[in-house]
Amino acid sequence: MTHQRQKSQRLITTTPDTSVGAALESIKSQISPKLFEGLKIKKVSSKGYIKPRILTLSEDLFTLFVSHHKVGNAESASDRVRYKSFKAYAKVVSTLTGAPVQTNHDIRVIDVADILFVQSGFIGTCKLEACKDPNLDPDMVISIFHNNGNTMDFLVESSDGRKSVLNAIQIIREAYHTSKMKVGREELLLRYAWYDTDFDKSGLIDQSEFLQLLGRINIYLKQEKAIQIFKSYIAAKLPEKGGRIGGMKKNGITFEECLYILRKINLDLNDGTTMADVIFDEIFGAEKWVATAEEFLTKFLHQKQNEKNATIDDVKKVFRDLNSMELSGSTNRIGADGQVDEEAIDRTAWREYLASSRNDLHDPESQMIDASSLKRPLPEYWINSSHNTYLTGDQLKSFSSVEMYAVAMHRGCKCLELDCWDDDDSGVPIIYHGYTLTSKIPFQAIITCVKCYIDANPDTLPIILSLENHCSHPFQEIMADILNNTLEDRLYKLPESSGPLPSPLDLVGKVVVKGKRPPENDDDDLTASESMEEIVEDPYALYEDALVQSISSEVGDELKSVLVKDKFRDKIRSVSSKDSDAPQLPKIVPQLVTLTLFNGVKHKGFSTSMELPLTDMHSFSETKIQKLYKDPGNVHRWKEYNVDHMSRIYPAGSRVDSSNYNPVVPWSSGCQLVALNFQTDDSPMTINDGRFRENGGCGYVIKPPSVFPTDEESNSGGKMMLRIKVLSGSCLPKPYGESVGEVIDPYVIVRVHDVEKSETMRKSVLNQTDSTGSGQDDKLETTERKTTSVRDNGFCPQWKDSEYFSFPVNSDVAMVEFIVMDSNRGFIDETMCQSAVPVSCLRQGYRSVQFYDQCSSQHGPFGFARILLDVDIKYIV
Repeated sequence: MTHQRQKSQRLITTTPDTSVGAALESIKSQISPKLFEGLKIKKVSSKGYIKPRILTLSEDLFTLFVSHHKVGNAESASDRVRYKSFKAYAKVVSTLTGAPVQTNHDIRVIDVADILFVQSGFIGTCKLEACKDPNLDPDMVISIFHNNGNTMDFLVESSDGRKSVLNAIQIIREAYHTSKMKVGREELLLRYAWYDTDFDKSGLIDQSEFLQLLGRINIYLKQEKAIQIFKSYIAAKLPEKGGRIGGMKKNGITFEECLYILRKINLDLNDGTTMADVIFDEIFGAEKWVATAEEFLTKFLHQKQNEKNATIDDVKKVFRDLNSMELSGSTNRIGADGQVDEEAIDRTAWREYLASSRNDLHDPESQMIDASSLKRPLPEYWINSSHNTYLTGDQLKSFSSVEMYAVAMHRGCKCLELDCWDDDDSGVPIIYHGYTLTSKIPFQAIITCVKCYIDANPDTLPIILSLENHCSHPFQEIMADILNNTLEDRLYKLPESSGPLPSPLDLVGKVVVKGKRPPENDDDDLTASESMEEIVEDPYALYEDALVQSISSEVGDELKSVLVKDKFRDKIRSVSSKDSDAPQLPKIVPQLVTLTLFNGVKHKGFSTSMELPLTDMHSFSETKIQKLYKDPGNVHRWKEYNVDHMSRIYPAGSRVDSSNYNPVVPWSSGCQLVALNFQTDDSPMTINDGRFRENGGCGYVIKPPSVFPTDEESNSGGKMMLRIKVLSGSCLPKPYGESVGEVIDPYVIVRVHDVEKSETMRKSVLNQTDSTGSGQDDKLETTERKTTSVRDNGFCPQWKDSEYFSFPVNSDVAMVEFIVMDSNRGFIDETMCQSAVPVSCLRQGYRSVQFYDQCSSQHGPFGFARILLDVDIKYIV
């Protein structure tokens, strides 16, 4: 017989005593008690199966558990639980009640630090789309996006239950992200790893757990050395702190003691000093333990960091914040009267400052939203844009999913692409990559996703839907009805009179449609011959055999060949017919015309384009850009066109693997919608993410003067000599943020992506041997340098003998990219984390770089990773 246990026997977890924990404890009364006791849900598996589960929130509010048994179920007391976490590896730990017993069941775990966002009320993930239940009720759905874009999808049948879950996640995340700003990074990292190392949930780390912890946070010591360090510390503190846990004596160390040992190991690994101490000695003096506010202002901010506008009041505010933080080992600088010291900081607080967002290489002010910059017409902005947004993988046979739209919008994307086709079987318009084997999703599902996003983010700047419309009239009418009925007043409709294009602020919370209006018939083609040229570079021609081979083996070889070749011939035929008397594709129905702001038209030459209405725009493939750039006059004319008209750029058809082109060149021409494949984790996407961290990540960045036409095209603006020295790293993650695997051997790659680099400047740089160009009139220049690797240390690596890397920069459109790699001798090196910063937002001096995962988020371990640089900038007049 099962029975409900007392609340004191709820899910046991042990959280280190941090102020974050105290902040979460303070909101506990706002959480429904049902979540602590266990809430019945229906979890959707990766294969679309629905399984009954129990959702339980830990008492400390740090963790969500999804398990087979309800907390308090008598059956769970005799189980052995394998703890399978998305942030941790599978291992044997306690049951839900803390007893060290075993089970064959899995517990799915999500740490609050790993949650990216939550959506509910619609079918918007790959798992939900694959659900086997035809009666799935979207209103019951909750999807938690976490770790590298993974999702936890489940159904909660009761309305009250759904509200309880959504409310709990919202207020816990708000409290966590607010309070973590008052805690040091190393403290947060150890808190994050605590569940992975404190196997028996005793609150103490024993010897075996300590050894596991070192590997978890990327410290390698020979086992005998690590054991010696641990035993020496235990011997020094016993018997005073040797407690009894669960009736047995346990020689373990506390959270604070663990931090102390880790910092001692840091010193041992780096010859007795940290890079922060080296810099402190250089600026303030080796004999000092504290730096005064006046010294900090004059010797550091003014002289080294070139922050000439900083005042003593600014410094005192920084000191108050630092001295009120929870920093293990820092001198208590809060007086008996509760006043926080604002006159000095010690070396521990100094170390935290160097790695903080206040000292970010990417100017924090440029990362704040500036509403005054959002009042210009839309063509004056770079707009975060995606290509074939629906695809999860390659361009030929990958799945299409609504999930990709949700992820793109939360990543800051403001221009989404929809390839719209008839579906005679269902009678509704669908989205997929035409003439390929990609899967199909309903047009309605995507519009619902956009609506839900705007409802959750009503202050979002306008979202542009780029419709590639291949639908017949009846299906176009359905599309118009869906847009009107789903988006309602969120949908921007054409005003009765023409005028200047609206600004982003004019369109807050609105959806703008880009498509076709009569008399244009086809989609942004140049001419019939040029359209055929595009087909020649298209994957259907270049990779037809590869496509045939990739189709499921369940289809016969002969049928596969006919299927693909017929589709290829149809595409050729549709283009060839444009020069014939054959009927043209249907025009757009009036219902859609009235909803379409931006009208895609053929490009016949920039002189003609300049006379077009402001709402008419062009789309160009990256291949077309290369051809346009062969005529230097086109660059100037294109910039003129982009002053008050819009241009959209998209990847070449030959990129069947969904790789990306470098966006720097089209940005430098003033192109607004530079569309990339968001599903691909590559250098261009890192650059794009770095660009759009400007202006608060709102997706709209005002274009600099250098991309507007001038009398002297060589005057690109932003010319500088950039020198970067990589000094050290801290809290670097394993690849993909995994908690298992070998201790990493990190090295850092620094790249500068620029346009039109001056030959004279290039020759003035000594030892600049790693330069590569685009091969197309020298328009794109990517220069790369890298450090040596540090063996077996991702926690606190140092590059003491690193040289300065020199980069001549010719344009304020240029981007600096940082990639931390793991050196795998004899194997392919792996990327651990990456970041990119616009050169226009760089700050000189001793600066830190914040890092991101492949989804441009700082979930879990990525939020703690940093490298420290010495940056020197010399502007060239």
